Amino acid sequence: MNTKSLLRSAPLATLLLLASCGGEHADHNMSSEHMNAMKADSAARAQMAAQEVTMRTIVDLFNTSSTEGAENLMTANFVDHQMDPSITTTGLQGVKDMMGLYRTAFPDFKQEIITMSTTGDRTYVHTHITGTNTGPWGAMPATNKAMDLMGVDIVRFENGKAAEHWGYMEEMKMMTQLGLMPPPGEEKKK
Repeated sequence: MNTKSLLRSAPLATLLLLASCGGEHADHNMSSEHMNAMKADSAARAQMAAQEVTMRTIVDLFNTSSTEGAENLMTANFVDHQMDPSITTTGLQGVKDMMGLYRTAFPDFKQEIITMSTTGDRTYVHTHITGTNTGPWGAMPATNKAMDLMGVDIVRFENGKAAEHWGYMEEMKMMTQLGLMPPPGEEKKK
């Protein structure tokens, strides 16, 4: 078949395809099921997109000295499974206290989102973290040294708000960079 024949038959093929997909003889239950599945998929995608917007806003709060609006982003009984041991408060107040602790210890604290992904009620964030320890960090005095490391956060959402957090950052690398522990293998050389 040549190109001209294909071009002439394309409109007819399109009409046949459209007729087979709908019209009076279409199975209305199948259309309804398909429509409901599309609506559910759209709702799930909207929820995941909203979680990512909320996660970006939470990271922005950590990058500033303000906790204003945190109650709109996180549940009152928020659970952080990696809370700094010096923080004794829990829930949303614990997060606010941790943000204050980091802001005092690292006034230039910054998290940059490298990648983010959402599946269901979980949002996964890979971050690059920097800051200079110019203030006390709990009982530890300032080291005046910089940290530059990576981290991963997993946040579970509930009713549009962050409800639970698991995380990891390169703690050993951070402690080495801040001079609070020797680089791996160095203490064996002494």
